[in-house]
Amino acid sequence: MGRRIIVLVHDDGGGDAAALAAGLAQAELHLLPWPDPPAPPDPAWGFDAALVCGAVPDAIAALRAAAPKTPVVAISDNPADGEAADAWLRPPASALQVAARIRALTRLAAMEDVAARRAGAARRAGATVPLNDEPALRPAVLFVGPATPHFMAVRAALASAGAEVVAAFSSYSAFDYLHERAFDAVVLNAIDKRDFAFTISSAMRRNSRLYHTPVLLLAPPGGRGDSDEAFARGVSDLLPAGAPQDEIRDRVLTLAAERQRRRAARNVLESCRDARILDAASGLYAARFAAAHLQDLLVAARRSGASPVSLILMRLKGPEPAVSAAALAAARRQFAAMLRHLLRAEDLPALIDDSLFAAILPHTGAAGAGCVADRIRAIADCTAFEGDDPLKPFRLRISTAAVEAAGEEVAEALIERALRALEGARQAAG
Repeated sequence: MGRRIIVLVHDDGGGDAAALAAGLAQAELHLLPWPDPPAPPDPAWGFDAALVCGAVPDAIAALRAAAPKTPVVAISDNPADGEAADAWLRPPASALQVAARIRALTRLAAMEDVAARRAGAARRAGATVPLNDEPALRPAVLFVGPATPHFMAVRAALASAGAEVVAAFSSYSAFDYLHERAFDAVVLNAIDKRDFAFTISSAMRRNSRLYHTPVLLLAPPGGRGDSDEAFARGVSDLLPAGAPQDEIRDRVLTLAAERQRRRAARNVLESCRDARILDAASGLYAARFAAAHLQDLLVAARRSGASPVSLILMRLKGPEPAVSAAALAAARRQFAAMLRHLLRAEDLPALIDDSLFAAILPHTGAAGAGCVADRIRAIADCTAFEGDDPLKPFRLRISTAAVEAAGEEVAEALIERALRALEGARQAAG
């Protein structure tokens, strides 16, 4: 489960928020009532996102003025409300869907924020990071399922907005397309083949490369009986086949735009990997840059009041009996490569010294950092590295410590506290 998210909520009296409260709380979303909309909310309340229910354009406008980067999800009968919000859902909305949309939007906002901060820190350190000012590409949408009249309606709606629509009439051809190129959204025809659509959606959510690709289900008109199961299987939205074409178009393209934004933020983060701020041997960020970026994140977190920052330190030791220095150095390089792939794009892996590694986790609390540290340690513990004798591989010994920044703590103090925790973990392990 991800970190607890604080959601500012306003309901104009329609009751949607009250009906969703239990399900959202179960998904670890804490609802914070907005006491007096459309009076501007105070960002010091520390909310991560907002949920507005009903015809509340004034409330959304006030929120945008007070906290312009806060993701907003609107639930209403009026599609026009979706123009001011980041996501628009028709009532009755599923708590699973609302929670998934809020989590996706808050993580996207966090990723974009970290990408901008890391790019700024990299430029200040002398790295060359290109500006992320390229126009968005033409959205690409994959439609999967029978070529029914409803498909033609969806295709026409998307084509009118300049989107590219590719059709796949079987699951085999669908996954061939998905592995050949990147799509911004996938629409599954579930009108007569619900299980077929659920199978594809579930398979995409098990694939790390396809995990963030939005999946929309073209469902029978008025049919929402399977909505909870659909959202539990990773579906992003339901498209009633009888809905107006402009509504279908906007809902697909809204999710496609989010996918493009995520890809753009990830590209910025990758472009920050300049040789001038990296350790050449490991490919990880150098200690000096890591400390500077950590300090910037800590300052930003204190200003926002709602974005925790955590740090993981990892100490590697060779096996007993010892192996050669060359074999140990090769194992550490392999561990560094593993570490990069075990972290999110917005996390920062760094090398502090030959045997001390770090991971900076923005927008992550102590519980989440502890889970990441446990996963890293578990994978490292069961990984065999090549020794001096190829027939005798060895395992590294790893100690980890995860700490969350507290109060006015600066980067140096947080690193020192993590080092003390790491030493305590090492002594406890013997």
